[in-house]
Amino acid sequence: MFVLCLADIFLYLTLIRFKVNNPFVWLVLFIVSATYFSGNILWLETFVNLLLSLWMFLTFSKNKLRQFASGFLLSQILLLRPTIAPALLVLILSFSTFSYSLVLGGIIGLAIPTLFIVWQGIFVDFFRQVILFNQQVYPQEAQIFPAKRQAISLLLWLGPVIYSVIKNKKYQYLIIIFSLLFLGYPRFGFEHLQPLFLLAIIFWALLCKKPSIVVIIMIVFFFILNMISSIRHPYGNYYLTPEIKTEAEQIKSIPGIYIYFLGVPDILYQLTNKIPPQYTYIPSLPWYLYQIDFQNKIINSLKDSKSPVLVNFQAEVDGKNIVVESGKLIEYIKMNYTEAEKIGRYQLFLPQI
Repeated sequence: MFVLCLADIFLYLTLIRFKVNNPFVWLVLFIVSATYFSGNILWLETFVNLLLSLWMFLTFSKNKLRQFASGFLLSQILLLRPTIAPALLVLILSFSTFSYSLVLGGIIGLAIPTLFIVWQGIFVDFFRQVILFNQQVYPQEAQIFPAKRQAISLLLWLGPVIYSVIKNKKYQYLIIIFSLLFLGYPRFGFEHLQPLFLLAIIFWALLCKKPSIVVIIMIVFFFILNMISSIRHPYGNYYLTPEIKTEAEQIKSIPGIYIYFLGVPDILYQLTNKIPPQYTYIPSLPWYLYQIDFQNKIINSLKDSKSPVLVNFQAEVDGKNIVVESGKLIEYIKMNYTEAEKIGRYQLFLPQI
């Protein structure tokens, strides 16, 4: 909530700085729209929006310190979501000017994590996980296209913005909008498109002399939709269910601080103060677990630590059973571990002595 509020504040200050008429109305439109389009989900784009709104506020400044901060912010946005690069490039050309301070800030922003990777000696793992995996595995294994309802609602929302952009012949804004749609690839979700809604609001506000009747209708419409949604689906932490809380209390009683969860919600690590063996953590998702080298890393961590394992044999993602996808990992557990008691939906395995 703190991050969302900060992003809203900097968006409002940006609208004021650009001398937009009725900035509060545009802010309200962004809030009700973002809420409807999954803006309440904590994801990478939540932080991208904060950095983007702050960057928009700092841009057009001749102050060298602000230009340096602007370049640093751009580098962090790029690191968080590399696929935003094309939109970011057009955005810089449209709203900023290149300077030595801007470039220096960007270089330092990229150099810090680079030095960390080299210092930790994890370049090979970094290249395998960030570059190869995201190029060769994730787009094929985790791919989800938008449903018809999602596509239609998104197009209806973007319609007035695109009309205003074309009418005012601001085609660079159009390029940015269409480039930001790629944030929804390969696994579509509205939470990934939050920067699109943020920048689209700014573009629309800049092109309108004052909020039109369409803007007011959209505010009322999305406010009503959000109210209906909050009544039908009362707000709460989707992952923190009563069952999870009960299971956490039982898992706390397992001796030691190390345990491996296979198909078990990751939130239980925090709730039980447990740690993955040898700090080897891989999300229980099929596109990770079916990778042989990832399986080997987990197996090696279990061999060296002799940690207990908790398995959910019914866990599925996109119709794929997590345990089945884990291949040789579950076979290793069955051969080298003994079944113990069940904890809720999960089977506890203890290492053979």
